[in-house]
Amino acid sequence: MRSLPLRGTAFWALIALPVISGLWLAIGVGILAALSPGYSHVSHFMSVLGAAGSPFAAWTNYAVFIPTELWFLAFLALLNARLPDRRLTRVSLILLAAYAGLLMLAAGLPCDAGCDGGDAGHSAIHIAHMIAAATAYPLALIGLFLLVLTLPRPSLLRRLALPSMAVGFGLFGAIIAVPEAQGLFQRLLEAWIYAHFIALGVHAALSLRPQ
Repeated sequence: MRSLPLRGTAFWALIALPVISGLWLAIGVGILAALSPGYSHVSHFMSVLGAAGSPFAAWTNYAVFIPTELWFLAFLALLNARLPDRRLTRVSLILLAAYAGLLMLAAGLPCDAGCDGGDAGHSAIHIAHMIAAATAYPLALIGLFLLVLTLPRPSLLRRLALPSMAVGFGLFGAIIAVPEAQGLFQRLLEAWIYAHFIALGVHAALSLRPQ
C-alpha cells in the first residue's frame, strides 16, 4: 500500500528537483549581483561574484553554487533509479555527475578577482577554477546528448538531440568568441542545459503514471 505514495513523491521530485536547482542558481546570483555595485550580467561570469576578494564570495560559492549542484545530484540519483540500466545510460549519468562535481570544485577554488581568462599573472587556484568550469559545460552537453539517445524513438527530445547539442556548443563557443558578452552567453547556456534537465525530469515522471 505504500508504493503509490512513493510513486507520487518520485513523480513530483523528478519535476521539482531540476527546477529548484535552476531557480536556486538564478535567484541566488540575482540577489548577490544586485548587492554588488558594478556587476554586469552581460559581461561578467557568475563566478565573479565568488571570486577572491569579492564581498559575497563565501555566500556565492557555499550558499548558491554548491547547493545548486547538490539539488541537481539528487535529481540525477532519482533519475538513475527510473531509467533503464544500460551502459549508455550509465555513461551519460556519469558525465552529468562530473559536470556537477566540476562546478562544485570550481566553487571551492574561487577565481582571481574579475575571473579573467588566460594563465598569465593568475594564481594556480584561478587556473584550476577556469579549467574545471570550462570542462564542465561540454561534459553536460555530451551527457545530455547521450542520455536523450536512450529515450524511446518517438520522443521529441530524441529527435532534437543533435540540433540541441549543436545549439549548446554554439553558446559555449560564443562565451569564448564574444568576451564582452561572456556573462550573457554563460547564462543562456545554463538556461539551455537546465531546460533539458527539466524536460528529462518531466519525461521520467510521466513514465510513473499508471498506463
